[in-house]
Amino acid sequence: MTKLRFFRQYPAVDTLKKNSIVIVDERLRRLPWVRQFPVVYSVKSGEGLKDLKKFPKHFEKILKLSNNVSKRPLKIVAVGGGSVGDFAGFVASVLKRGVPLIQVPSTWLAAMDSAHGGKNALNAGGAKNQLGTICMAEQTWILQPLLDQQPAIRLEDAMGEAIKMAFLVGGPTWKKLSTILSRPQSQQNIWSVLPDLVDGKLKIVKKDPLEKKGVRHLLNLGHTLGHVFEAELGLPHGEAVFLGLQFSFHWSLQKWMMSDQEIQKILDSPIGTSLFQTQKLKASLRRLKNPARVLLNDKKRIENEKIRFIFINGIGKPKIQSVPVQQILSEIRRQSR
Repeated sequence: MTKLRFFRQYPAVDTLKKNSIVIVDERLRRLPWVRQFPVVYSVKSGEGLKDLKKFPKHFEKILKLSNNVSKRPLKIVAVGGGSVGDFAGFVASVLKRGVPLIQVPSTWLAAMDSAHGGKNALNAGGAKNQLGTICMAEQTWILQPLLDQQPAIRLEDAMGEAIKMAFLVGGPTWKKLSTILSRPQSQQNIWSVLPDLVDGKLKIVKKDPLEKKGVRHLLNLGHTLGHVFEAELGLPHGEAVFLGLQFSFHWSLQKWMMSDQEIQKILDSPIGTSLFQTQKLKASLRRLKNPARVLLNDKKRIENEKIRFIFINGIGKPKIQSVPVQQILSEIRRQSR
């Protein structure tokens, strides 16, 4: 598994300088820490970076840069948010039949989620993540000073993934995040719960590293509708996942999947309070034009137009069920009223 390291200061990079290509978000190119590396490839972050049609040109440029690396074995160092990490991870998995990867997430969302677990993908055919690999990073470095540079809106965007993980693992992580949400959020507070959130994800990944057993599908809680909101409405990932999580929660309530005791536990938490504030969810559901198109392209789709959907039985009690797409569309109509 990946070696996970948390740094309160920028770490020394002497051992990496001579054998690394840094793939970095262009907005971070002039960061003094990045400028220490002699071989750097800057990219514009966003889903456009992951476009399969654009990949060959990127790859040829990176291949040429590899000739400038003075020492072997070659490594790829990814410095950026989710799209940069996805792109760089895919490059590392196919360059020279695979080279070691170090992930350095620059956003709270990537630090919580996409930098961990080894899933890398490009977009094709108008759908997300259709061509991908599972390439575990050799190391993942979480740098507090890099995350501290992020604007407050990036922290807010990450909270959907944070709440998702708290629902999945429950226990101390749920309690710690609930405490944080009960007072004004700060980057220092989120930093304190970050190791718990990452550890929760890695424990699930460890049970199903290659996504063959179905256990890892639990990490898609909130993502089925989340991807619809992203694709149709252009919402940021974290915000879309939170709305998708609300959708899953209220569908689970409608199906009587939680006991009264479990519902009360959720209601007693600031997390639960936020789940019942559904005005934005309803408005977003009403704005959807063709959710079926996105759902039918979902990589969680299985035979007979069914999708593996993650329901909630309680805190730390997710449940995977195969659900026909038509049932999801019916539930969209019900919750939009």
